[in-house]
Amino acid sequence: MSEVLRVQASPLAALNSLAVLASTARQCESRVAPFLPIKDAYPLLDGHNYAHKTASLQLGSVGVSVGLGSPFCFEVDNHEVVTLLLSSGGRACVQLDGATYRNSLQQPGLFLPGEAYRCELSDANGFVITTRPERLASTALTMAEEMDANAVDLAALQQPLELGSLSGHSAHLLDLLRKTLSMLDALHTASRLPSQSKAIEDLICRQIAGLLIPSLVGRKD
Repeated sequence: MSEVLRVQASPLAALNSLAVLASTARQCESRVAPFLPIKDAYPLLDGHNYAHKTASLQLGSVGVSVGLGSPFCFEVDNHEVVTLLLSSGGRACVQLDGATYRNSLQQPGLFLPGEAYRCELSDANGFVITTRPERLASTALTMAEEMDANAVDLAALQQPLELGSLSGHSAHLLDLLRKTLSMLDALHTASRLPSQSKAIEDLICRQIAGLLIPSLVGRKD
């Protein structure tokens, strides 16, 4: 089976009804560009029959992109949003400030602050979720107030963090996040996404804040 046929036959983890097929890494870059300021993108395998399926949408302050396909690399300059990479079977390796962070189905979440980085997707299959750090900070403070917490440490919103395992707090919240994202297709098809956009945006921000600051949901890893 050719790479194009393989990618065409593989459904996205969400938003498959909005899927667009790309034949170059530059086309993938243009699809993600509204949410993440990518400065370069290129295939990892020379001469490979490149194909990539992508879909994306904006939910208020939250950008959601989902894709799968051929291995490729992209680079990002310093930017004004934070990012959560969520694997749906794919594998990523991120170089940031001299350190290496990994993302895979066994460790699905990777949170990245607004620093420049280089990301290799050796098996591209997953989500890129972006929002502004002040939006996450506001959500975290609201959640802390709802719990009558005296204070909340927002330092976790400013540093990279590998998230997830096969069990525990992170696995539970990552599963809830996947279920939230999987709702988007049905809401879009039923033309209900505009009316639900604000609620879904808030839910995604709460789930990410809970992943980064476990005390906000009364749990510790």
